[in-house]
Amino acid sequence: MDDVRPAARAESIPVALWGIALVALAPFPISALIFCYGPAAWGAVALTTLLAWSAVTLAFLGGVRWGLETREPTPRAMRQTFSFLCAVAAVVILLARGRAPDTWILGGFIVAFLIQWLFDHQTPDTPSRYPILSTAVTGSACVSLALALEKAMNG
Repeated sequence: MDDVRPAARAESIPVALWGIALVALAPFPISALIFCYGPAAWGAVALTTLLAWSAVTLAFLGGVRWGLETREPTPRAMRQTFSFLCAVAAVVILLARGRAPDTWILGGFIVAFLIQWLFDHQTPDTPSRYPILSTAVTGSACVSLALALEKAMNG
């Protein structure tokens, strides 16, 4: 007989969780839109908000992954290390501001979010709702960062 495993049952995402996610993601488009289309006097604050929120969110996603891994009977050292390195990368990118052009900082955050997203989608044994939420976070962040990057590049 063939070894047939039952298909993984997709977990629904509770409405409250989506609500919290949307509130947590709001700073991305709001700050990007203010940076790109708001009053010039608010541009610097909006960009700082976007970059700081990117660092916070990258560190948060690393913490979520760390938490998912620690529930395993034998946590995988590589996954825990990568989780920690995401937070380190977020801080390093943010602290490079003023030493590197804002275009590089924005691009660095986009790359960091995409690497994290790819890593998240290669992680076995995660709740089925996690990739959907991870994609929502990454999409919101990357679209907002790309909008700000375009503004920073072309004025």
